Amino acid sequence: MAGLILFLMIVLLFSGMPVGFALGVAGMIGLFLVGGLDSVFSIFSAVPFRTAASYTLTTLPMFILMAEFVGASQIVDDIFNAAKRWMERLPGGLAIATILASAGMGAMSGSSTASAATMATIAVPQMRKHGYSERVATGVVTVSGTLAIMIPPSIAFVLYGIITETSIGKLLIAGIIPGILTTAMYSIGILLWNKFSPGVMPPPTRIYTWKDRWGSLRPLWAFIILASVVIGSMYVGLATPTEAAACGAFGALVIPLVLRRIPQSSFKKAVTGAIKVTTMIFTIIIGAMIFGYFLTLTQTTQNFISFLGKLALPPWLIMFFLVLLYLFLGCIMDQVAIILVTLPLVFPDSFNLVAIDDEMKRERVQPPD
Repeated sequence: MAGLILFLMIVLLFSGMPVGFALGVAGMIGLFLVGGLDSVFSIFSAVPFRTAASYTLTTLPMFILMAEFVGASQIVDDIFNAAKRWMERLPGGLAIATILASAGMGAMSGSSTASAATMATIAVPQMRKHGYSERVATGVVTVSGTLAIMIPPSIAFVLYGIITETSIGKLLIAGIIPGILTTAMYSIGILLWNKFSPGVMPPPTRIYTWKDRWGSLRPLWAFIILASVVIGSMYVGLATPTEAAACGAFGALVIPLVLRRIPQSSFKKAVTGAIKVTTMIFTIIIGAMIFGYFLTLTQTTQNFISFLGKLALPPWLIMFFLVLLYLFLGCIMDQVAIILVTLPLVFPDSFNLVAIDDEMKRERVQPPD
């Protein structure tokens, strides 16, 4: 039964159905086959509201709104211009500048998708103009866009913390060092790429003076203030992640207004974009919760974990299979959907299976024998 529903979900995804609806429809059909219409009605009458009406989830729209305001105000342009001036003398300097700018964008957006999309419009044309091939330019932007999933404020960390009931503040702070190390390794990779494949990127340039370099740092005060408010307030315990996200969104609006860098049309576009992304994420969360109820009702997660335990596989082999699973899912699903779908397997308590089981009993939805 569970295998059939999983196959149905994959078919729906490949047919082009949005991820949230694919999860919800597959879970609804599974609930109907297992518990009948009473099961479907009892879950659908309560789950969507109970899932969305969460104070902790308000962190997500605030970080998303901050990212939209940052993109509309073109603060990232200042980061990219500064990185370009400081890295121009290195082989593949513009590619390294793109990586550093992506890290800066990740520190303000928290979304890999938003970071990659923003840097694609800024960095790719510049790299193509300076002689980089389309393959190198898009590859660098695509890979460096993933830095936002680690560098706080990471939306993925926020979502993980909400579902697993882990401290969101500690998760965000824990991502700082891995984010810096990954940024450094990507930059070193560019240098090694130039060393072992000469000519794949344009040679270094010496266009800018030291005055230009130091001058490029002046506009970054806005980014420094914004990052300090969001990360610093959580690190020293002055604000919860939700409060820090709200302050970040407010700062991302006020700073561009003071600098007169966000026209009215861009403001409306940013708000509309935040609403769209938030709606998409909440739809995925609700769909995943419905699918999670089906997994709990059929005891699929518990049986799968018991099966793995009986195999007595070494930890490295289990991690290897998990990596392959994430590689496959990354080809067809968004990061938010991947987290929600796989957490019941890699973090069995993430959907609070005991609480779900108790709630099903209250709703008179009994698991099958």
